[in-house]
Amino acid sequence: MSTQKKSLSELSSDLEKRYLVSEPKEIPGEDTISLLDRITLEMPVALAFHRVLEECDETPLVDLGAMEGMGRVFVKDEGQRMGMKAFKVLGGTYALHRLEIRGELHEGDTVTTFTDGNHGAGLAYAAREAGYRAVIFVPKVMVKSRRERIEAQGAEVIEVDGDYDTTVAEVMRVAKENGWVLVGDTSWEGYEQVPRDITTAYSTIFSEALRQMKEEHGLEPTHVILQVGVGSFAAGGMAYCLYEQVPPPRFICVEPTDADCIYENVRVGGDGTLACQGKTESVSAGLNCGIPAYKTAWPILRDYCSAYVALGDGWPISAVRELYKHGVIAGESGCCGYAVLMAAREDNKLREDLKLTDQSVVLVVNTEAATDPDLFNEIIGQEVVVSNGS
Repeated sequence: MSTQKKSLSELSSDLEKRYLVSEPKEIPGEDTISLLDRITLEMPVALAFHRVLEECDETPLVDLGAMEGMGRVFVKDEGQRMGMKAFKVLGGTYALHRLEIRGELHEGDTVTTFTDGNHGAGLAYAAREAGYRAVIFVPKVMVKSRRERIEAQGAEVIEVDGDYDTTVAEVMRVAKENGWVLVGDTSWEGYEQVPRDITTAYSTIFSEALRQMKEEHGLEPTHVILQVGVGSFAAGGMAYCLYEQVPPPRFICVEPTDADCIYENVRVGGDGTLACQGKTESVSAGLNCGIPAYKTAWPILRDYCSAYVALGDGWPISAVRELYKHGVIAGESGCCGYAVLMAAREDNKLREDLKLTDQSVVLVVNTEAATDPDLFNEIIGQEVVVSNGS
């Protein structure tokens, strides 16, 4: 059953949580070392590109102050990135730039991708700015507001009767058939360069955040909590923090219980190719991915995360409300890092296992603003976001 058919009350009552704890590997796998080397080498290039990209100003770092039992909490607000309501535009713009540099994208080409919303909107923006046609494939269940955001950037949107992973398979087929340039943010055997470029692009967020924490507050994070869909965002953030901070912070990844592909692979000792056990129909639409980016994200998450958390829909709904009280407009995927702290606040064992104390310094990222305005307003209980552009 789609989350669109569930009432807010039903969604809010789902307070399931499960987690696995781990210790970062002292000797990471060869695949991890190779992947980190490539990303680390390219991070300065991505940062330099974003610094000169029009409209790509730094996003705010919001100091939420002390959270009882959890220390100081900071939110990097990517809902304000380039007017696109989400961080994904960093990946889309940089990926097209690198394709052009490599001579793999030419005038008159069509770019295409699969999306639950934000990556498609980001790529549509990038294609419009660079003068390319964009065709974006979306699951049929996507809410109207997210589709409209993509179309507002001039892209053609094609619906696929299925979930995110079905959409991925359809784009692969159509792109090959039509000679379109696929710009995907997940990876598989033989498709690694573009998603690695996108993963690298997300390091810009953490370059900004760590500098802001240090320069504005004289602090470094002890914990970084990262949302996971296919894992590209988390892997890019972890790669930057591993490079920049010694010793590195503890990394905690969080997924919906209904789309817990990283958790499931860790639980059974998988190789990153196993699908989640859920239906990928959580309220956190941007995280509803069934299979990790196993070539460009999974190795880093496998070897360097300290905990893998899966949360039911009630936690992000509550986090949207609480962050709004702090002045942060967060979507149901954007708030999930903060939702972990809310769950730990009510669960002493979870808090202890995550090694959160009053002395901790926690960085979370609001990866999206209210990309579903109707749901956001319903959660908040008033009309705060009145249109897709506000």
